[in-house]
Amino acid sequence: MFGRLAPVLALFLALFLALGAALPVRAGETYVELILDASGSMYNKLADGRYRITAAKDVLRDFVAGLPEAELNVGLRIYGSRKGAKEADSCRDSELFVPLEGVDKPALLSTIRNTRAKGSTPIAYSLQQAANDFPAEAGKCLIVLVTDGEEVCDGDVQASAAALQQRGCDVDLRIIGFDLTAQAIKSFDNVGTFENATNAADLAAALARAVEPVVEKDPLGAAQLEAPEEVSAGSAFAVGWIAQEGDRDYVTIVPAEAEDGVYKRYAYTRDGNPLTLYAPAQAGDYELRYQSDRVPGVSGRRAIRVVPAEIALDAPSRIPAGQPFDVVWIGPDGERDYITIVPARAADNTYKSYRYTRTGSPLRLHASIQSGPHEIRYQSDREPGVFARRPVEVVPAQIVLDAPAVLKAGSPFEVQWQGPNGERDYLTVVPANAPAGQYTNYSYTRSGSPAPLHAPMEPGDYEVRYQSDREPGVFARLPITIEPVEAHVQGPTEVAAGAVFEVLWQGPDGDRDYVTIVPSGSPPGTYRDYKYTRTGPSIRLTAPNEPGDYEIRYQSDRERQYIFARQPIKVLNPN
Repeated sequence: MFGRLAPVLALFLALFLALGAALPVRAGETYVELILDASGSMYNKLADGRYRITAAKDVLRDFVAGLPEAELNVGLRIYGSRKGAKEADSCRDSELFVPLEGVDKPALLSTIRNTRAKGSTPIAYSLQQAANDFPAEAGKCLIVLVTDGEEVCDGDVQASAAALQQRGCDVDLRIIGFDLTAQAIKSFDNVGTFENATNAADLAAALARAVEPVVEKDPLGAAQLEAPEEVSAGSAFAVGWIAQEGDRDYVTIVPAEAEDGVYKRYAYTRDGNPLTLYAPAQAGDYELRYQSDRVPGVSGRRAIRVVPAEIALDAPSRIPAGQPFDVVWIGPDGERDYITIVPARAADNTYKSYRYTRTGSPLRLHASIQSGPHEIRYQSDREPGVFARRPVEVVPAQIVLDAPAVLKAGSPFEVQWQGPNGERDYLTVVPANAPAGQYTNYSYTRSGSPAPLHAPMEPGDYEVRYQSDREPGVFARLPITIEPVEAHVQGPTEVAAGAVFEVLWQGPDGDRDYVTIVPSGSPPGTYRDYKYTRTGPSIRLTAPNEPGDYEIRYQSDRERQYIFARQPIKVLNPN
């Protein structure tokens, strides 16, 4: 449910939000200043590949969004965000961007969003400035500083920390290091309360411990839930709720024995009251729970029993391979429910041909072209499981192919066929040893019989195959032989640059065959001035303007790697 945050960062957020969401705060006493390290080293990456500064900003944005409307004073100081480490005054680059005056969410969110990590690490200077950030009447002052490095500006961190204690309020300084070296750790000897977090999980725990002295944990309060005592598996049902709502609160349905914090199907309370949830596919004892992304815990729960749904599937018991057929069904018709046909041994939630139930009953499916035992299943995108299943037998389809046994290379031909004519079935011609699913030129069966194809350019042994985009396999094949075709081009051996000249040709005259003139040695498929052979047996081309050695070629758009015929021609300087 944390979406863009990795699981360990979600834990970081949940613990850190305890500061904002916990109630009650000791009104008029508690001031919390967060000091964020935005030095260049914050662009080092976490184990999940994200930059440290990116992860920190994501967490802080959600933290601010979840702050309660209470007498809490939260300020934000950032160092290293304005000047590069080598720029003048980089060791004085520390600024209180948001003062400790209530909770100014727009200012906090804008500051976090626009922060860039680029500079130095002036820790001592930041602590000196922090001493002046708290108002004179503050009674409890908590400073939480998170850094991934040691002081680099020749400041005296111990002296700055000691000076903080001269403030009128009770200062509690918490330093949390992020994977610091032994030398960096030593630099914080006798500086407040220090912890070194070696990973994001450690950092989350350290932050939670840092804020414990200033909050009293009663994070959610009690919530009441209203819902039916029983619901049918997969069906939609309404849940009413009464609670002190937060913008990240939600209601979920989980198995009764699930640990607190687990969630399955859920809806945020911001989506309305009552909410709509969907029952799981499996019958049994469940709980509705009121929980929150902001803090761990369950503030309200209600038992609910999921009973088997009335689901019926009716279809022919024997279906010809590849043929369309209708399924009549009764079921919960959830927003993502669908019916599919799959091999009988396929894992649950596998799907092949399918239709969503929202299309109505009956709905149309296509049988697999592979014969054998199959199942029609009622499933859902919303959660794993098979709600209902019906066994069917897919029987072999009669597929007949007829075409000439011997063809000239590149020549057009027709294939007479009979078959299931599925919506993605097609005919193609490929080398006899080609793997299943390979195709060259092809024709979908929906175009009717006979199907038009073109013989390949290269002579040899081939097959006409009946295949489908819907599933792998060759469902019928017919061997054919491709013989060489007599092809030639005849034109002048020399021509002036830019002159028009005539070429006679002989060849298969396929619908995409053409004659062109190209530089000698050009790769197959190269073309300059050209004319399609369908324009007639005599073609007029224009010679290139650059003198040199060229070739007249007979080629095809259908197979660019094959040249039927060629003749050398020299283009001369017209002078």
